[in-house]
Amino acid sequence: MTARPAPVPDAAPDDPPDPQARALYAELVLRHSADAVVITDAARRTLWVNETFTALSGYTLADMLDKEPGAVLQGPQTDRATIRQLAEASRHRREVRVEVMNYSATGMPYWVDLRMTPVHDRDGRHTHFVTTLRDITERKALEDQNEAMRQAETMRQAERQLLAQTSEWLYSARSSDELMMVVRRAMHTLIPEADGALYIYADARDHLACAASWGTNPDFAAQIGPEDCWALRRGRAYSYGLRAIEFPCDHARDTGAPFFCLPIIAHGETIGLLHLSFEGFEDTGLLRAMREQVLRNRWEIALICAEQISLAIANVRLRQQLHEQSVRDPLTGLWNRRWFHDAAARAMGRAGAAGAPVSLISVDVDHFKRFNDDHGHDAGDRVLAAVGALLQDHFTPPRAPCRLGGEEFLVLCPDTSTEEAQARAGAFLDALRGLQITNGAETLPQITASAGVASHPAHGATLDAVMKAADSALYTAKAQGRDRVIEAPERTPRRGARSGPPRRGG
Repeated sequence: MTARPAPVPDAAPDDPPDPQARALYAELVLRHSADAVVITDAARRTLWVNETFTALSGYTLADMLDKEPGAVLQGPQTDRATIRQLAEASRHRREVRVEVMNYSATGMPYWVDLRMTPVHDRDGRHTHFVTTLRDITERKALEDQNEAMRQAETMRQAERQLLAQTSEWLYSARSSDELMMVVRRAMHTLIPEADGALYIYADARDHLACAASWGTNPDFAAQIGPEDCWALRRGRAYSYGLRAIEFPCDHARDTGAPFFCLPIIAHGETIGLLHLSFEGFEDTGLLRAMREQVLRNRWEIALICAEQISLAIANVRLRQQLHEQSVRDPLTGLWNRRWFHDAAARAMGRAGAAGAPVSLISVDVDHFKRFNDDHGHDAGDRVLAAVGALLQDHFTPPRAPCRLGGEEFLVLCPDTSTEEAQARAGAFLDALRGLQITNGAETLPQITASAGVASHPAHGATLDAVMKAADSALYTAKAQGRDRVIEAPERTPRRGARSGPPRRGG
């Protein structure tokens, strides 16, 4: 390799006596050094490079001559702060050592450990810079790999923590509404790239209804059919956008975007579907390999989430079932005495604050003992079940029919005046007279009932007082011939109240 002659500093007093040998040794060191070497003048113009430099960078001395090394070697991804640090050291004639990204003659980036040292002559004048460059590309790649692994592990730890927190919240939900709220918040946090919806099978299992949705565009179909989804048809989780052979589900909003469908299974039965849609995911500018890596990571998280949601739904349903069993009458399906007292106390509290009436309708089946004695207890049970069903038909929420025991029923009517409650009770008795019940091959006799109506605050300031007033009115209806509705007398008669015999129901 040839080079333009450069001025050689005067020999120092302690230099070897043989300048020719000294020059030979220096040339051997520079020629066979494992490090690339660049010698520049004080203005940073290249004077000489060794063969290692050419092998590393692809640039020869002819390519570099009279050029500032950084102008040739540094590129768009070279750290700007490092470039400024080199310029500052050059301007102040200071030694500097940095790690910097360079670019080869073919445009390939590589990393070097660069050390730039100023050289002075015997009079202290700055004459040259000697720069050594050691290839550290492999080391940097390992560092980047380790950093990526560290970040991935940090992300996995964060995901595990989120999953653990999600699991805790899911299992703490006391109702379906609470559970859906947790699902929306948790899924949007765990997989923020996806819009999602949770579908639950209808009782008839002919369709699935959207129970919850989330994301930037959570406008999913209100219901889908079981045949619309490959996951439901195949009985296992399905990912679209990660396989060579795949087909979109009919319910997917955007068949060009990746999506996941994961069945929700409780006690071995498919009860719903978790659907996650990555619409616009490619707009993030991710390379395909990175996109697939992210999707595969989200797939693993989605599988865990589907399992956790399945367990949580089963847990809520079991809890609701146990609660229903504790507050429902098993024969009629009506609320029981325990539920009534809790609900009535709350209704009375709200009514007291708002000044609204709360009415109670006490209902008792007339001559019920005869059904048991003449036709058997099965017939009596059929009568009670039929009365309970009719009560549910006539007294819809917020009114709540309850069975307190035997043939005694009580209807809680929040925000209902005495007059309205009496009219509803009369309509119920009319419907009851027309009810026909069979027990085996026989048709049971006509069913009638008596009813007493009382309200808060007109007939009592407390729940017990209103219940006693309604029962007293019921006994009056029984005494007056049954099959009628009687309103309890008010504690203080209303001005202009009508006197005379009580009105008969119907």
